[in-house]
Parts: sequence; C-alpha cells; structure tokens
Amino acid sequence: MGDLTMDFLRLMLMAAMLLTSLQGQAADAATNAPAALPGTHEVEFLRSPDKACTDCHKEQSEGMHGKHGQATNPNNLAPVTCTNCHGLPSPQHREGVKDVMRFSDSFNEKQGDDGYPIAEQNGVCMSCHEPKPLREALWAHDVHATKLSCTSCHALHPAKEPMVGIAEKSRIKICVDCHSKQHQAKAAGLQVNAGKEAP
Repeated sequence: MGDLTMDFLRLMLMAAMLLTSLQGQAADAATNAPAALPGTHEVEFLRSPDKACTDCHKEQSEGMHGKHGQATNPNNLAPVTCTNCHGLPSPQHREGVKDVMRFSDSFNEKQGDDGYPIAEQNGVCMSCHEPKPLREALWAHDVHATKLSCTSCHALHPAKEPMVGIAEKSRIKICVDCHSKQHQAKAAGLQVNAGKEAP
C-alpha cells in the first residue's frame, strides 16, 4: 500500500475515535440530564438581559426589588428589564451621553434641560400602568399625573414601595405636607412681590 492509502486509513481511524468519543460524551450528558417532558424544550439565557446595565450601575447589581422586580410587561409578557423603562442606550452612553430615560422627583428636583419632561416620564409608566385602575386606586393619580412625575411619590427599585399599603392618615399627611409647602412658597412670593415698588 502506498503512503496515500496509509494517510487515508489514519484519517479514518482518527475520525472513528472522535465519533466514538463524542457519542460517549452525548450518552453521559443524556444520563446526567434531567428528564424533559416529551415535546418540550426549554431555553435559558446565559446571562441576565440587564447585565450590561448593572456592570456599570453597581447600585442596581441585585436587580429590581419590589413589584417591578417580579413584574411582567403586559405588552410582550416578558419580565420587566432595565431597557423596558429606560430605553436602549447608544454606544456613547458610557461616555455620559444622556440617552436613556431618567426619572426625577419633580417635588425636589428642578426640571432642567438635562431631564425629560414630566409627560414623557409618566408616559413610560403609563405604558404598563393603565389610567383607569390608577384612578380607581386613588383619585390623586388623576389630579397629579400632568403636573408631577410618578417618581415624585413612587420609588422604582425599592425593597418596599413606600406608597403601597399606606394608611389613610399617612395619605392625608402627604397631601397636607406638600400643599403646605406650596402655600408657604406662594405666600413668600407674594411678600417679595408686595415689597417691590410699582413703577
């Protein structure tokens, strides 16, 4: 036999050994794998869809807590992820470009050029939270929805949402506290204006 025939036989022997090895590995995997129901196939993601976000935003590395952490997006029936609410960041996001939704506390934070308008912020919330059930839960949702961001009262990622299960007395106190501050600010503005002389 020639050299070509010997090379061919060596190649065939190596292929047979590789095939036998792969069959053995497949058999081991089949015996160690959990039994699957016939006709079903489950796919698991290798990493969290939020991993790219939590790599930088370490304060959120444990993911969302509370209701949003276990919520299902009613629009696609998938778990809620960072990008569902904040949007997809651009490649320049890591350089500080403000290209994702940033929610603000419109009570305590001045609405400036770097923030999103209250209507846009609340629009994200309303993409899952329907207005009718919100109105039924508390009338104040309807009254404040155009003037305050939802995050002025509600926290997005907390272990305990401060507004859920709040007692009626506490609700009234929130109204009184906020509106007292408004009245004080208005009265202070009137006093300043009254002190100015008319031209």
